[in-house]
This record gives sequence, C-alpha cells and structure tokens, in this order.
Amino acid sequence: MKKLSLLLAAVSILMACNNEKKKDDKMGDEKKETKTRDNVTYPYKAEYSDFKMGDPNHTKLVLDFAKCWEENRVADMKALLADTVGASFADGSKFMGTADSLIKMGEMFRANYSSVKVRMDAFMPVHNNDKNEDYVLIWETDITTDKSGKVDSSGSHAFYQIKNNKIAFWGEYQQKLTAPPAMMDK
Repeated sequence: MKKLSLLLAAVSILMACNNEKKKDDKMGDEKKETKTRDNVTYPYKAEYSDFKMGDPNHTKLVLDFAKCWEENRVADMKALLADTVGASFADGSKFMGTADSLIKMGEMFRANYSSVKVRMDAFMPVHNNDKNEDYVLIWETDITTDKSGKVDSSGSHAFYQIKNNKIAFWGEYQQKLTAPPAMMDK
C-alpha cells in the first residue's frame, strides 16, 4: 500500500510538473529554469519520483487481462503473464509462483461467480525513470454475482508491473460499495 501511495503521489506530481513545463515553454527561456517541483519542499522523499507516461500497449495488455477475468476466460490470461508472477491481493493474501499455478488458483476463485462485470473508471501507463520500470495504473468498479445469486460491488485500484510486455506483478486495493452502481448496465 505504501509503494502504491508513493507511486500515485509521484504520478500526480509528474503530471503537475508536465503541465507547468508546457506553460513555461510558451513564456520563454528565462522562465524555463523555474520548475514547480523545485519550489516545493515535500515532507517525504519518494522511492519512485521520476515518472513519464508509459507505453499504451501495456495498458491494452492489462485491460485484456481484466476482460478475460470478466468473461470467465481465465485460461486465456496465462498468455499475458510472465513465467513467474507475483500478486498482492485486496484481501491481504499474496502469491509468488508460476503463471500456471496462478491460473489454476484463478480458475478456482472465478468459479465462485456466475457473473463479473467490470467498469474501467480510469487507466494509464507510467514509466519510472528512477528504477527503469513500467507500470499500468487502473481504477475500476466491479459487480459480482456469486453462484447463489448474491450481488456484491466494489471499487478498486490496482497497479500492474510490466516486464518484457508481460504482467510480472500486481497489487490491488479494494473498497466494498454499499449498493451496486446503476451505471454498470450502460
């Protein structure tokens, strides 16, 4: 959670700095030397601080992964995973092992649901220059129906680490929603 918070803060700062830089470019060279982030003293030093927008193909990879989950095509997810993959799930459990093992676990878990609907609220690829790592950040709303017909909904955020155009790790954070969002039917 701490790394995710730092990652989100860094992305926000990056976007703010990029917006300021665009303004500076229009004002002339003498103004270019003044950068917004240099004028701000933060109470913490981030482990990940130097970001730029990442490869949109990484976003497609992650969205394809989510679509497979939604459509109960868990076996198809294997092609999107690195040979060794890790995950930190919203319930606090963790996984580190082969893609095959993760797929078997995923099939057992997905079998609990008769329906999963995913609405992507936002997504973006980012590249961390500090550590030369690629991530995709997503925010989504999910509505699940279990085998007994019970409907549940949650809002979640996840980050996916991409290595060699495959998902190598992800961490997810989730909040139960009090009622299923009506907009999922759209």
